[in-house]
Amino acid sequence: MILKAQAFDLHKVSIDSGPLYHAMELNTTYLLSLEPDRLLSRFREYAGLEPKAAHYEGWEARGISGHTLGHYLSGCALMFASTGDKRLLERVNYVIDELEICQNSHGNGYISGIPRGKEIFEEVKAGDIRSQGFDLNGGWVPLYTMHKLFAGLRDAHLLAHHPKALAMEIQLGDWLEDVFQGLSDEQVQQVLHCEFGGMNEVLTDLAEHSGEKRFLNLAERFYHGEVLNDLADSRDTLAGRHANTQIPKIIGAARQFEVTGKPLYADLSRFFWDRVVHKHSYVIGGNSYNEHFGEPGKLNDRLGEGTCETCNTYNMLKLTRHMFEWDAYAAYADYYERAMFNHILASQQPVDGRVCYFVSLEMGGHKSFNSQYEDFTCCVGSGMESHSMYGTAIYFHTANTIYVNQYVPSTVTWDEMNIQLKQETLFPQNGRGTLHLISKEPKFFTIKLRCPHWAEQGMKIKINGEEYAAEACPTSYIVIEREWKDGDTVEYDIPMTVRVEEMPDNPRRIAFMYGPLVLAGDLGPVVQESNEERLLASVLIGSADSLTTKLIADGNETNTFHLNDLGYIRDLQLRPFYQIYDRSYTVYWDLFSKEEWAATEAEYRTALAYQLELERLTVDVVQPAEMQPERDHAFTGEHVGLGSIYNRKYRDTWSGGWFSFVMKVLPDKPVQLAVTYLKDSDRSHRDFDITADGQNLGEGKLKSEEMNKFETFIYELPLSVTNEKNEVTIRFTAQPQGKVARVAGLRVIKSHL
Repeated sequence: MILKAQAFDLHKVSIDSGPLYHAMELNTTYLLSLEPDRLLSRFREYAGLEPKAAHYEGWEARGISGHTLGHYLSGCALMFASTGDKRLLERVNYVIDELEICQNSHGNGYISGIPRGKEIFEEVKAGDIRSQGFDLNGGWVPLYTMHKLFAGLRDAHLLAHHPKALAMEIQLGDWLEDVFQGLSDEQVQQVLHCEFGGMNEVLTDLAEHSGEKRFLNLAERFYHGEVLNDLADSRDTLAGRHANTQIPKIIGAARQFEVTGKPLYADLSRFFWDRVVHKHSYVIGGNSYNEHFGEPGKLNDRLGEGTCETCNTYNMLKLTRHMFEWDAYAAYADYYERAMFNHILASQQPVDGRVCYFVSLEMGGHKSFNSQYEDFTCCVGSGMESHSMYGTAIYFHTANTIYVNQYVPSTVTWDEMNIQLKQETLFPQNGRGTLHLISKEPKFFTIKLRCPHWAEQGMKIKINGEEYAAEACPTSYIVIEREWKDGDTVEYDIPMTVRVEEMPDNPRRIAFMYGPLVLAGDLGPVVQESNEERLLASVLIGSADSLTTKLIADGNETNTFHLNDLGYIRDLQLRPFYQIYDRSYTVYWDLFSKEEWAATEAEYRTALAYQLELERLTVDVVQPAEMQPERDHAFTGEHVGLGSIYNRKYRDTWSGGWFSFVMKVLPDKPVQLAVTYLKDSDRSHRDFDITADGQNLGEGKLKSEEMNKFETFIYELPLSVTNEKNEVTIRFTAQPQGKVARVAGLRVIKSHL
């Protein structure tokens, strides 16, 4: 296909200062602090070699081990391309050389740090394909983990120019081709029920880099019809689906369009991007609640500590770069700016570089940062890449046009024009900056500067100090076509204004923005227990028409404001969300008129009191049929079903089948188990048993009903079961001719009835 714009190679763009530069410095320090031999430990072990060091803990000690090494290879290669720091090149070279030893030891192209990886793929090759919903033959997303390794080898080849990386990736591709060769299309679709990352992306890349079309054919087999057919028909059936399972598939489809030209791939990619950005995303540009999409356009009831998985936005930005290259629309760059500053940058702790798994948008919530050396979650891995690749979307070009998409202090080298463009700016502190042209001879070309969607007062341009008359419509480009010479300057000024953005399904729940930045109300240092004042701090009493006039700029701190006679509890300070860490905050606010609040206050306080009491009592909670909660609670079973109804996931089983969760308890106090069932699922027929560490829990007592949809029953967990234990196994077992009611939630709570 013919691209309408092309990104500059990463090594042609340097970020010179500012918050993105700082984030990159923190990430470099982190990458260099990790021990490659610990990341390689299981690769060597499963290749029959003696590990040189013990593996890390967290996810690297679990069934997904090895995923971090792929991210690490990519992160180091990206950072080397971004900065030229040869210490990172040395890390890439060492890891590739070690992986080559492992690959040679296996002898068939295979490399992996996945527990039982060899056995799992041998079973799949033989047509023995099993899943309880998220696993593949008992393995935790093995193809997802393989995708990270393929991507790491690709990036070592493309960005770090390692002479062995491509050959090793080809051998790995040969091995995978052999696994899939004998499988029918129906069997492949069975495999694809388990998260497989962007295997279609890396195999398409491998086909292009190797010249081997067979890898393109293999990529085609990763077309997951259950999801992609609906998108191709412009149907949004994303509700209830694990969000970050889907986004890499679409990135893969985008790459397949670029290589094959098949319109199907472009159509489904564009539709998916549009729906996720405009119907499933929050004000910070992130999406998902507890890792899953909800109903389109319905976000009001999906706020909490589990909003906005950071991997999702890492992947949405990758997809957005493809979209921009196809169409060169300013709207893509607008979204990129929103998500980059308000989610990706905001997800990094700006002192030590830790990153968030979820970026909480809970009213009165706070950011929770993963440990750098003990967790190794997916978002720790993608963070290694996100904070290495800020230079990928600042500038794009055609043969005679350069797009300035992001306002970041940076320098780009445009070899084809034999020029450099240096951008000096304090953005996002303010909307002003200057482009400096460095050229040995005059050149005729076009500069396009993005006029952002938030530019309510337009955009002012000066060329060499003289005003340039240009129509500046938000979400468009100012086009400057002329002959340029060394020393020419382009000054831009985009006045920032305060504005309000509403929840799509509740215009009275709002967020404040200043220019490109989301503003958050600062509630003070994080405290472990919620309190009513913290939750009521998000209540505003006033008129929607005068909201923006009630924010008063702080004369001492940049981009900082104070509410003026608007907050119900007190008038808070608002600061850019990306700058807030280790403090509680609110991003969304509930707006009431005085009359509305008088009529609603009692109900609002009752709901808050229930929330506070539930937080106080909860020992552990798990949402069945959601991937990460089940992983965290050691879910297992036989003959297990899963489904979704009323925007809620559930598990069930039948005819002697069973499933179980490991849940936390208190070792010295009695606790209770609250189980939420779908109300019409025959719970009362008692054709299943519930046990805790083998002890039958009996009938339970009806606690609450929810709109004739769900009912919650309380079961006693006596000290005879929990004494001196920190966790117990809760098991649901269907009787031989019976079934287990659809279980939509489990919560261990302190005894209070």
